[in-house]
Amino acid sequence: MALMNAFNIPLIKKPQVVVFIFSLSTLFFSVSAQEKVESKNVFQQVWSLFANSSLSDKDLIGDWGYKGTACTFETENLLKKAGGAVVASQVEKTFNEYCMKIGISEEKCDFTFKEDSTYSAKLGLLKLSGKFRLDEEKKVLSMSYMRGLGRMTAHVHRSGSGLKLLFDADSFLQMMKTLSMFTKNNSVEILAAMADLYDGMLLGFDLEMKKQP
Repeated sequence: MALMNAFNIPLIKKPQVVVFIFSLSTLFFSVSAQEKVESKNVFQQVWSLFANSSLSDKDLIGDWGYKGTACTFETENLLKKAGGAVVASQVEKTFNEYCMKIGISEEKCDFTFKEDSTYSAKLGLLKLSGKFRLDEEKKVLSMSYMRGLGRMTAHVHRSGSGLKLLFDADSFLQMMKTLSMFTKNNSVEILAAMADLYDGMLLGFDLEMKKQP
């Protein structure tokens, strides 16, 4: 309970969570035909970047600073429904709000990848470190933490000075809970409910290479 107060995350009653998720789901039925086309185009552009770009370890090496949160979907199932981009935008907004609540910001979030295949990361008050391994063909990055006891994987894309890390929402939220970032607060219930509602949801961060002094 003390950790929850330290982060100052507001409690949300269960009825409010239910109403929030119901409201989100109705977005599928409240957008225009033009928005449906735009939604599909947006997600297709995102995934075409992953599919058509090459990636190697050397593309990750360096210090990366936080630019913002990111959300997309692993499959095109959602694209066939109305308002895919609207839903992703709402999810990302909610994720961003709670990241801010727990201290994840441009000043307090970064990733560093080294040539010896080790990494370190700062997520608000939380610090992670361990080994990383990149599957160049699948463009999936595996990172260990807690001295190898935990492991998380992310879809990764490098574009210019930008780096996008997108984690499976279920495993990512579980990792956050395990490391006591969300404690037992209802904030994680909302995000977990969203992940259950939309299969293949990916949550993560947009990063930018830090300028060398």
